[in-house]
Amino acid sequence: MSYQVIARKWRPQTFEEVTGQEIITQTLRNALEHDRLHHAYLFSGARGVGKTTTARILAKALNCHKTKDKPNLTPCLLTDPDPCPSCVEISESRSIDVLEIDAASHTGIDDVRETIIENINFNPTRDRYRVFIVDEVHQLSKPAFNALLKTLEEPPENVVFVMATTELHKVPDTILSRCQEFEFRTIPLQKIFDRLKLIANAEKINIDDDALRELARSGTGSMRDAQSNFDQVISFSGEHITAPDVTNALGFAGVEVLSKVISAITEKDPKQVLAVVDDLIGRGHDLRNFCRDVLGLFRDLLVFKVAGDESKLFETAVFNADQMRQMSGAFTEADLLRFFNSLCETEASLREAAHPRYVLEVGLIKLIEMRGVTGIESILERLNALTSGTPLLSVPRPSATGDISSAATAVPPPAQEKKTLKIDPPVAEVSSIEATVIEAPPVELTPKADPKPIADPTPQIETSPAFEQESQFADEPPDYISDLDEPVFEPPVAPEPVKERFTAPPTRLARLSADELDHFEDKKLDDAYEAKLGIVGDDLLPFKSADKLIEALFGETIVDPVIEPRQRPVTNGSSSAAAVAPTLEAIKLRDEMVPKVEDVELPALTADPTEEELLAYANAHPSVRAAMRVFRAKIIEVDRI
Repeated sequence: MSYQVIARKWRPQTFEEVTGQEIITQTLRNALEHDRLHHAYLFSGARGVGKTTTARILAKALNCHKTKDKPNLTPCLLTDPDPCPSCVEISESRSIDVLEIDAASHTGIDDVRETIIENINFNPTRDRYRVFIVDEVHQLSKPAFNALLKTLEEPPENVVFVMATTELHKVPDTILSRCQEFEFRTIPLQKIFDRLKLIANAEKINIDDDALRELARSGTGSMRDAQSNFDQVISFSGEHITAPDVTNALGFAGVEVLSKVISAITEKDPKQVLAVVDDLIGRGHDLRNFCRDVLGLFRDLLVFKVAGDESKLFETAVFNADQMRQMSGAFTEADLLRFFNSLCETEASLREAAHPRYVLEVGLIKLIEMRGVTGIESILERLNALTSGTPLLSVPRPSATGDISSAATAVPPPAQEKKTLKIDPPVAEVSSIEATVIEAPPVELTPKADPKPIADPTPQIETSPAFEQESQFADEPPDYISDLDEPVFEPPVAPEPVKERFTAPPTRLARLSADELDHFEDKKLDDAYEAKLGIVGDDLLPFKSADKLIEALFGETIVDPVIEPRQRPVTNGSSSAAAVAPTLEAIKLRDEMVPKVEDVELPALTADPTEEELLAYANAHPSVRAAMRVFRAKIIEVDRI
């Protein structure tokens, strides 16, 4: 099979041909030139950015035969008329002294022992250095890494390790500390475009620049992916390759499809969105790839709206700056953020959806419905206007571009609420007087004929003639009032609306049972409680008798009456503890608490009493009677102990 794919045919052969990794290649060239070669290198980065290619170029530079005693900074090319055997064998991956190990298929400790540890002590067969290139080194097992530690730390002088990985976080720290680490970056879109254009010109392929840009964008920073897609598009298309050929061959959304989606969201046209999804299904496009393309477009629009003229931040965008300016004009930053978050959920749902078409259609229609969502800033401003009594027309609202309109400045200030009369009396000390004018019937300003003095029935007051003459004109206005200008009356203005404040209804706490209550001791509260009891005079002890309880309730001391020939009434003197005549309520309460008990003579028992005698003795015993009275009990059986 004579045909060789573009990714292999156009693999870089020198440090200068490596695209997008100038810092790394310059560092390696300086290390070779100044004889500061490290014994172990670790290359990390995304796929297709030149890790393995750079490792092979480093091996060729170390073992090139064109220089005898030192490495060659510009190793041989396969297109040279007389390349050295070492460079040819390394480029074709069949060199004896340069071993390429795939760690994905040689993960165990036995593989490391047989391939590296047992062969590391042998001198190179023909070349100057023995180079071990370990690809996907993160897939080695933990025992394999441990077996490699000592060899990696102190290898022989003519041995160099070059390890490559796409998942740096899986490499143990003990390996990282023994290597020089180089992180390969993703390749910019413009550099991929330039490399593809060089290949197209060399291979004499007729392709438009727009198609090349679509191919560069499809690589997402990987040169190998872009070159593989280039091979696929060449096989799909005819003599001339255009941008639609690239989108149809690779199955991702082109500029036209993305423009239709943005137009449908802007114009709130769900029918057009459904038509786009139906067209994608008919052409067999991957819906997840289409969803990722729309996500990338929203990201580009948001970055363009935020960054503005920073073209480096959106150099991978599908559209140019003018087109993105036109598309992003209908959305705010908040709209684009909501679109992006919602479409991320849709893309995650497409991964395991039984009907991906339904999920995508509903997700795109949801974006259209989000156009009717009002921003939280506008809602808060309207709420503030309602609570402050400001008319809603004067509240500034954000426009489509996020600016605040100045409609509030056109609203006239509220008029004054009351009519005022400014009076300038001819008094030096008072400059102006502001009086409130109250509408009332006109007052006759002519003096009364016979003013009558105000009569007070008690006492009678005689007034002097001077006082009567002065009070005759008491109801008349002063003379200087007639010299003033006419008062200016302002039209009545409706009072401001009363601000209604929302008050939350009272909240009733849930009832707690005794089991749910927690008792805790607080010495400060306990001392305060005891001090309060000491002030009140309560010792919290039970009442000793019913008389004490009645005294606490009614403030009366009950004294049993003593029969005397002449009973004198008891008077209450200065002492509050003096006995007073009991009231009916106190006597009734005392009778209920302490019922009257008749004295019963306790019978004497014989030496061998009968059951009846024991029962009569128990009924007459004072202690038993007290117990029966307290517990309201009766004796059922009596036994002698």
